[in-house]
Amino acid sequence: MKILVANPNTSDVVLDVILASARRRAAAGTQISGLSAPRGTRNIDCAYGDYMSAPHMIEAVRRRVSEDRPDAVVLAGFGNVGIHALKEIMDVPVVSISEASMAMACLLGHRFSTLTMLDQFIPYQQDLVRLYGFEAKCASVRSIDINVERAAVDRERTLADLTAQVTRIVSEDRSEVVILACAGLCGYDEALSLQAGVPVIDPVVAGVKMAEAFVGMGLSHSKLRKFRAPPQPLADYDGAALAQAAAARD
Repeated sequence: MKILVANPNTSDVVLDVILASARRRAAAGTQISGLSAPRGTRNIDCAYGDYMSAPHMIEAVRRRVSEDRPDAVVLAGFGNVGIHALKEIMDVPVVSISEASMAMACLLGHRFSTLTMLDQFIPYQQDLVRLYGFEAKCASVRSIDINVERAAVDRERTLADLTAQVTRIVSEDRSEVVILACAGLCGYDEALSLQAGVPVIDPVVAGVKMAEAFVGMGLSHSKLRKFRAPPQPLADYDGAALAQAAAARD
């Protein structure tokens, strides 16, 4: 089985952390490959970063899928970052780490909390929970106020900040499951789970395991309505290519 893991940030430092998590719990025989968005931002930390990075990541994934033919794609950004567009243009299963980890959390406890990086990102993730239909199961959204790349490399400080917030989530929010709601927070789940005594979900691991399950079951997202293929040829959505073609005709 071949799974492509896509990092919507441009940072290869973040990609290295993502791939380490993806391979940590992947089944024997699962081949994990990865890519970072070729353009956009090193840290998707707001809606602007999301919308500016997503088109470049989507096109990079489209090219890689056509070349390598993976069995599934995992979108390793804890946000929207073009997930619905990817599902429209892909026939193989496409799994969002945010949606996969929320769905998994619902099976592990009464209510879950998401723990993200920046305070500014809290409203974004509250909207994301609502978009995916998990609002009734979400106890809270909290943050540790650090950017994606710093969370990936400053392990000691990040773990200390996460530990403090997980303690508050369990005692104050009465949450039974915690989701590390940022790809830069991969790899902290085991230590936090032992300390807090509740399941702590690494979202990249959740995304990879969900993708493996879909491939193993022979399932992919429905193409009937919401994720039906775009009605125009994909080239017709590229404004620059259309302008060049028109100029050549003139």
